[in-house]
Amino acid sequence: MKKYIVGICFSMLFFTSCSDWLNVEPKTTVKEEEVFSRELGFKEALTGAYIKMASTGLYARNLSYGFLDVLGGRYNQGTNQKDYYTFAPDPSSLVESYCESIWSNMYNIIANLNNLLYYCDKNKSVFTTPDYYEIIKGEALGLRAFLHFDLLRMFGPIYKDNPTAKRIAYRTEFNQEPKEMQPSNVVVDSVIADLKRAEILLTKTDPLNFEFPKTEDGNGGTGKDGFLEYRHKRMNLYAVKAMLARVYLYAGNKTEAVNYANQVIDGKYFDLIGDATDVLRSKEIVFSVYVDKFDQQVTDITNGTSYLIVKESFLNEMFDVANDGTNDLRIREGVGFDYGTNGIKMRKYKQENLWASTEGTVVLIRLSEMYYILAECAATPGEAAEFLNKVRNIRGVDPVVCTEANRLDEIEKEYRKEFYGEGQLFFFYKRHAYTTFLHSPVNQMAESNYMFSWPDNETLFGKTN
Repeated sequence: MKKYIVGICFSMLFFTSCSDWLNVEPKTTVKEEEVFSRELGFKEALTGAYIKMASTGLYARNLSYGFLDVLGGRYNQGTNQKDYYTFAPDPSSLVESYCESIWSNMYNIIANLNNLLYYCDKNKSVFTTPDYYEIIKGEALGLRAFLHFDLLRMFGPIYKDNPTAKRIAYRTEFNQEPKEMQPSNVVVDSVIADLKRAEILLTKTDPLNFEFPKTEDGNGGTGKDGFLEYRHKRMNLYAVKAMLARVYLYAGNKTEAVNYANQVIDGKYFDLIGDATDVLRSKEIVFSVYVDKFDQQVTDITNGTSYLIVKESFLNEMFDVANDGTNDLRIREGVGFDYGTNGIKMRKYKQENLWASTEGTVVLIRLSEMYYILAECAATPGEAAEFLNKVRNIRGVDPVVCTEANRLDEIEKEYRKEFYGEGQLFFFYKRHAYTTFLHSPVNQMAESNYMFSWPDNETLFGKTN
């Protein structure tokens, strides 16, 4: 592998200009020794990771409202929807291109993060701005953990049933050497280790500038260091804590899941809000990605036929209208969805007239998930209901009563309503090994229907045995 980094840059409100960095021959690539010879190079390399995460092949579509939400039964996909769950090393498979693209793009970002982390320590002396070394290294470690964890959630086994299955490798070096697949519980340990290191680095250094819903000057700018603004669009300290809550729940460690979920809630930087004019519920965003020219993509979404609901009864089932009614902000016409003659379409990403701090936003972690984690880990069904009702009350829904028999069902309903367009529902079903779910086209879901297939090159040339 040639040791070059692709220079990626566009105008973003919260990233500094990189025009001078790109004025190095050749125009599109810069030797890594030059990139990491100054502080600006580290900022730009880290920015490049976020930009690639925000591609349509990853979190700007496929891993949010697109492929993952199709797998979660969100849309009317027609007679071929069952084929989406056929994960097999077959080039003719409908999902093969999705799996290969996700795998290669995410490991490409991880490789560049590993290179950045290597030079972070090798060239530590180039950091002159206070806290920049800790913040940049902390974000990079957090992103590396985030990406590996999502790879595990997609390509890995049903963890609670098969935690030692070898499905992905946790890569920490910048090279092309094949690495043996590791037991999934070893991968989880590595994810937690990186998140813990990130937590230490970001504690007392992360400025925690979230700017919800807008800053004092009214236009999203504070005149401060742009690299340290809009922290909800970066792997901030509380995103790391929220990830630890998510990962510990996945691993079955309820004590630590509760610990970190409470830390996010008690941090007081985020609030549950019921503002019908804020389709994103901005003050709840713990971590997100910024998508350049997202308004154009949204136009394609709303004018197309891929991500729509044909029948109102389909959506009513998704939101349990028979029991909860239609007062819920998340389904309300003109707030949660647009009801048109050609179908029903989600409004969450129609972000016109929002604030600069939430422009072009795809949410990856939101505050409500922390309450749902607490509900899953609660000692009694009554306590679980209290956590669910804190969210339901803000959304305009009557309180629910939980029993031992229905607790998981009530949590599942909240995942259906809360994370529309955010890709989390499929992961919930997989984590709990649901054999069927609402609008599932497969009569009996097995682990093979949940486990993404390896790309052909990985099967042929990797260490998958």
